[in-house]
Amino acid sequence: MNQDFNFSYQDKTLQQFERHPYPDAPLQDSPKNNITLLYQNSLITSYYRRYQRVISSLEDCLILDVACGTGYTTLILAEANPRAKIIAVDISPASLKIAEERLSYHGFDNVEYQVVALEELNQLGLQFDYINASDILYLLPDILLALKQLGTVLKPQGIIRSNLHSYYQRLSYYRAQTLFKQMGLMEGNPEEIELGIVREFFSALGDRVDLKLKTWGQQKPEEVKDETILMNYLFQNDKGFTIPQLLNFLKQSDLELFSMVNWWEWQLTDLFKDPDNLPVFLAMGLANLDLGEQLTLYELIHPNKRLLDFWCGRPYSAIKTESIKTTEDWRNIQVYLHPQLKTESFQQEVLSSSHLFPLNLKDYFPFLPQEIWLDRTLLTALFTPLLEQACSLHVLVQRWLAIRPVDPVTLSPTTEADAFMVISQAIMDQERLGIILLDQQL
Repeated sequence: MNQDFNFSYQDKTLQQFERHPYPDAPLQDSPKNNITLLYQNSLITSYYRRYQRVISSLEDCLILDVACGTGYTTLILAEANPRAKIIAVDISPASLKIAEERLSYHGFDNVEYQVVALEELNQLGLQFDYINASDILYLLPDILLALKQLGTVLKPQGIIRSNLHSYYQRLSYYRAQTLFKQMGLMEGNPEEIELGIVREFFSALGDRVDLKLKTWGQQKPEEVKDETILMNYLFQNDKGFTIPQLLNFLKQSDLELFSMVNWWEWQLTDLFKDPDNLPVFLAMGLANLDLGEQLTLYELIHPNKRLLDFWCGRPYSAIKTESIKTTEDWRNIQVYLHPQLKTESFQQEVLSSSHLFPLNLKDYFPFLPQEIWLDRTLLTALFTPLLEQACSLHVLVQRWLAIRPVDPVTLSPTTEADAFMVISQAIMDQERLGIILLDQQL
């Protein structure tokens, strides 16, 4: 073990997770039908947001799941990245045993398990395309060293997904943790006695007391799970951070934030009543903000997220798809439907000839920030071929001409230029939503 990277957190953290392996999700629980989780954890999603390129096959990709716990995140990664090889590591042998049982139960044999601490990752002798380090950084005494360590096992174009607890959103929980430390409940590994004291304490508090209102609410003691108390009120080494602190950590680690994992929930303009009609000074100011400034302002105005959940990589200048404007630009572009969105229910809906009314895409893709209604004819023309394989713009334009040969209002023939305008605009709209991916064939 590198003595310069000696974590004092390990003893208490290991004790807590050996005693209460986390998460305590039942072995049979599966994320298979959770489209948002699979979409977020697909390397295809993050790689596209970083490089505007589509990974055609995950078979040669190597994924590291750091602090995998009982393996639910590993299971999500396995479901979201078929055929990729996964290395799952944790400091808790008890948790890893459950993780191995979980993945075996669900039929995955492409995962290797090792009792390895974050500071020992170099011992693996591997470089990874994707590193998942969820719910671990905020427990460490030196986040900067941890990020640098992750960077040493990251491929040049690899991606790290990690997160920090939000200081602003969890401030009330940190007040509770300070209180319970003063009461002596966190000197050792919290057990049944400490859990009982927490329940009794909140039961005794008045319903209008600030701490109870903001953390406990109206829950009855028996309704609050042990895991909830341990991971919030008695969480060893828990700390909160802000977006500027996160950006500073990454900069010093020679890493660069390129997107929040749930980026659709961080849209600054969504915080205003009428984002299209803002005061001039506000509209001009928002237009000139970079990503970090937008995120900073968002969390100051509306800190509603427990996690600052982010993707980062080595500094890179991305090519934006907005540069695709002309027919010539589109000549070498292949259009893809994100593979995690090719669900059975969406496929049945698209291929159903009995439905004529518009379709709300949010009913099938819940991560969308709002309801997105799509004309049934356009839906069929665009998505029917993409459910089978990637297509060129030319193929999709010709399909539109076959489906809509005449203008339904004027009855004049649909020209190829008209079809190009309709289909290219629809593609760009869906690309901005993260549904369609565009890749330039070199």
